[in-house]
Amino acid sequence: MINKSSSADIQGLWQSQPTQPPNISPEDFHRKMQKFEHKIFRRNIREYASGIFVVVASVFCAWKLPAPLFRAGLGLTIAGALYVMFQLHRRASVRPAPGDLGLRTCIEFHRQTLERQRDALRGVGSWYLLPLFPGLLVIMIGTAINQWTAHPGHLGHLVMGYGILAGIVGAVLFAVWKLNQRGADGLQVQIDEMNALRGDP
Repeated sequence: MINKSSSADIQGLWQSQPTQPPNISPEDFHRKMQKFEHKIFRRNIREYASGIFVVVASVFCAWKLPAPLFRAGLGLTIAGALYVMFQLHRRASVRPAPGDLGLRTCIEFHRQTLERQRDALRGVGSWYLLPLFPGLLVIMIGTAINQWTAHPGHLGHLVMGYGILAGIVGAVLFAVWKLNQRGADGLQVQIDEMNALRGDP
């Protein structure tokens, strides 16, 4: 029977052996990287388009609706959308890999790309959702005040209606945050695969 010390020696000898390169060509791996980069690029284009739509719609509404508090909320919304687009570019823009990288260099480059995208998704609460919240809150308050001014006898209905609206908005924001956390977890799985290809413990 093999004793524990002999088993530990064998395990240590096995782990000390040089790792073999993964059975994949640099060309195949580079195509995999390009596919991921195109996916991120398309996602970012959709996000930029959404941000531009929010800005244009907010400008139009501010021009049509002269209520000061409502306009202030729209101004905050515009600022928030511009900040989100700036952070999206800074945190999650595509950085194409050079075409002449070796396999192990490709693996390291792709691992760093995955980590960057993972960190961006994990931080959406602070750089994506939070900047849009002040404008949304001010708009809701301004709208509620206007309705209260027009119908001062319906306070109960007003509170109930905006309470339900606030709950729906909160649920949507939480769902967006949760989906991004799941996306970050999926990227972490791919990062672990890259670490295994590199031979990391």
